[in-house]
Amino acid sequence: MKTKNVTFSIPINLINTLHSRVNKRELSRFVVKALQKALEEEAITLKAAYSDANNDADRLEALEDWQNLDSESWQ
Repeated sequence: MKTKNVTFSIPINLINTLHSRVNKRELSRFVVKALQKALEEEAITLKAAYSDANNDADRLEALEDWQNLDSESWQ
């Protein structure tokens, strides 16, 4: 897997905790795993939210109302 060095800021208390629990040589691997897990969880949450919105009766009714307005003749 190709990698790229990045620079970002982390609160001091979090970096201190990270250094106390993770070996310096394992930091990158740990951060990659944590980011992957967080992004996967976010994707699951978003997918569920999109599904809920797609099945929301009020939203579907509003969309239908707008579609009807679009198809009306404006003269």
